[in-house]
Amino acid sequence: MHQQIVVQTFENPRDLRLIQHLKRKTFPTVEKQAKSIHGEHYVQLPKNSEFVNGLLFELGHKTGSEKFIQSRDTCRKHEQKPVYEVAHGSGNTWPIVVVEQRGLLFCCLPLVTQTMTDRKPSLIEIPSVTLGFSLLCGMADYLRLMNPREIESRISEMYLYLNIAAPFGCPLDVNSDTVTAKMYNKPSYLPKTNKQPAWKPVLYKGKSSIYLAITEYIRAIQYSRENVPDTWDLYGTISCKADLEGAVPDITINISHTPEGASLPLDHLMIHPCVQSADSAVIDPSEVKAAPRRVRFTPPAEMFALCHYTVSSLKQLPITAIYDMKMSGRIATLKVQLTLTQGIRNTFEYCELQMPFYNRGTITNHESTASQGNVITSPDKRILVWNVGLKFPPKSHSASLESTVTFTEVKHTDLYEDPFCINQNAYAQLFFKISDFTQSGCYIDPKSTQVSPNTKFKLTTVQEYVSAEYKVWNCNGDALISSVPKSLLTNEHFPDKDSGS
Repeated sequence: MHQQIVVQTFENPRDLRLIQHLKRKTFPTVEKQAKSIHGEHYVQLPKNSEFVNGLLFELGHKTGSEKFIQSRDTCRKHEQKPVYEVAHGSGNTWPIVVVEQRGLLFCCLPLVTQTMTDRKPSLIEIPSVTLGFSLLCGMADYLRLMNPREIESRISEMYLYLNIAAPFGCPLDVNSDTVTAKMYNKPSYLPKTNKQPAWKPVLYKGKSSIYLAITEYIRAIQYSRENVPDTWDLYGTISCKADLEGAVPDITINISHTPEGASLPLDHLMIHPCVQSADSAVIDPSEVKAAPRRVRFTPPAEMFALCHYTVSSLKQLPITAIYDMKMSGRIATLKVQLTLTQGIRNTFEYCELQMPFYNRGTITNHESTASQGNVITSPDKRILVWNVGLKFPPKSHSASLESTVTFTEVKHTDLYEDPFCINQNAYAQLFFKISDFTQSGCYIDPKSTQVSPNTKFKLTTVQEYVSAEYKVWNCNGDALISSVPKSLLTNEHFPDKDSGS
């Protein structure tokens, strides 16, 4: 339940002239309940101008907010974002839930049913905070595809949206798709013998289709050091969008593995609540063979993440890299070697290596020789960018770069500086994407996909392999390491507790 919902917009957070209060809605029934619960401790709702100024101050969007202010910026303050406490003339209002998206602030004040005489209750004890956050996310999703002009013209529809999503301030439906369906379409009704779920008020009519997408991510850090092992994580998401006639159609799919190449078992499978049955058990670590996973689910109307998976049995990175950079005054000399691992599809949508340089001047010149692709600098002249190309050489599967980079003497203090990346402490970051491929080898078996009740449908399946965070540390400098080096795991480095040393 919610006392207040406010929407604000700003194009430039530092210019108060551009800030505009768009919409506010209060619910008298909830307000009366709040007065009854809190009695003399009840704080009157602030006026629009007071609330806007207080919230922008708390979020740091007001002019001069970059200055340190003890009440707001002290490290002793316990922050619980996205929940804030806003000060105004009548007192302090808490908990204000805030969602910021594309220059819009969506705010609400949930009803706290616990008394707050001695202390504030924990947020986990206030279910209305979670409901309020979900409601704001739905509102943000409703306006996400509109430009600023459309938002101003359609903001009046938010009253209708809230009347459907949260009548009398009580959230009933926080899904923007189902709320929109109720707003713009006549509800579909089935015969009384058939059950129709509340989350599907409008039934789909048209050609049936199912879209399934596997997006697999690799996150890796390479150190190029003998005593420090490289680290990586391989994980993925299977997304689904189903347009099927009927109230509650069932879909059954098989998550299988390709017969050729690496077939790595999915050792963890986290499923969506709509899944009715799944082979989601954790695989035994000794299991080598990748077994198919069968999943049966009733899809919601919108695009959703059917499941997430992880793969712990990966033995090799898709691309191994060596970054060799040395600094001498204002000149950096660097060498890079990239090698594509055997079995990885040699067709990229993009493959790019970025080498940022912090705590020094901007790049004035670079003399680069690349075995393939081209080398440029970023617009701010702080990153050397190597566009490797769409393919590695078919025989060697490797590419190299040598470059001499010259910097200015003056450092730009107004730009972000990584405090660790000084002298030869530096890293390169690799970005790539491969379509129709996953390193785990998992894919959706189209022949095993079934729909109940039986109907004809168009099935579209896609796969993509994407780098999430792929860092390569300079082998001549220090590196940020979260794991313990192997050399420190030997017994002589950890004396026996009984020895007294």
